[in-house]
Amino acid sequence: MRKAFLVACLASLIVINGCSGQKNPPPATPPVQQQGGGQQAQHNMANMEDPNPIIAQMNQALDDVAAKSQANKLTEARPSASNLVTLNNRLSAHFSDAGFRDRLSQAIMALNNEVNKPSPDKTAVDKQVETVRGLIKEAPAKTMAH
Repeated sequence: MRKAFLVACLASLIVINGCSGQKNPPPATPPVQQQGGGQQAQHNMANMEDPNPIIAQMNQALDDVAAKSQANKLTEARPSASNLVTLNNRLSAHFSDAGFRDRLSQAIMALNNEVNKPSPDKTAVDKQVETVRGLIKEAPAKTMAH
């Protein structure tokens, strides 16, 4: 009984939409995207999230990697290094300077790759941590004005 009722309802909806004679136009895209292009759309997406908490989370993850490195427990730093990559992906949309965005991404990837090696080099990890720390300090000045 229920199946028959559902089939009848579905069929009637199809008939009503198909026979109404009116075609529904596709939803209009927001004018901002039409005028501004891809960079404007990226800027709009960046406005959805405040970059400062992301930067704070990145500092925490970086501090954790540094602490694990100091304790010679680099395998335990892998989740934090991976978290840095994820956080950087979220933060990337906030940068207007593509060169800075690329340098930060490359430094974080190098750190993550070193930490995830079978035998990470503590000296290399410490050097990468300092490189990333310096770039993260610059990050607030490089974000787009909201």
